[in-house]
Amino acid sequence: MVSFQILIFVVVIAIVMVFRFKKILSGGPVIKNRVILVTISYFGISMFTVFSSFQIGVSIWFAFAYASMLIGATYLSHRLVRDSIKVWKSDDGKIHAKGGNIPYVIWIVGLASRFVLGYVFIGPDFFTTAYGSQKTLSMLAIEVTLVVDLIMMLGVGALAGRNINLISKIKNFKTEQEL
Repeated sequence: MVSFQILIFVVVIAIVMVFRFKKILSGGPVIKNRVILVTISYFGISMFTVFSSFQIGVSIWFAFAYASMLIGATYLSHRLVRDSIKVWKSDDGKIHAKGGNIPYVIWIVGLASRFVLGYVFIGPDFFTTAYGSQKTLSMLAIEVTLVVDLIMMLGVGALAGRNINLISKIKNFKTEQEL
């Protein structure tokens, strides 16, 4: 039964990501509040996934490394993704945007790696027992978990930087239209 729940979860995440990639590659309407809500959602999913590591043996002191990776990735992504995001106004009057897909790829790789890692080291019921369990892992499993969690922080930081940049472009685009 638990494996069936994981399969449903993976299928739902895959469907959402396919539609997000389609929108990012071909462009679609963007609204500032929706971009903020999506960013908060990605951040919440990532924190829920990453902080379950502290329940299985990763030291709480690594939270500083996670925060540093998140802040650094947000800053770098904001600086590097700037030219890859294109914003325009369509015939229907809505603002559309496309581009900046590398942060999504990094985040998806981190998320998928984290679920595979949980399945391999904890077992098929990792999704339901990671919180509240006192299962400790071997040193190798903890090190691999740490690396995968840092990739996850890199991905969510890159997404946040991309979306901060997109919000800035939307704001500037509206200001230029008013002039």
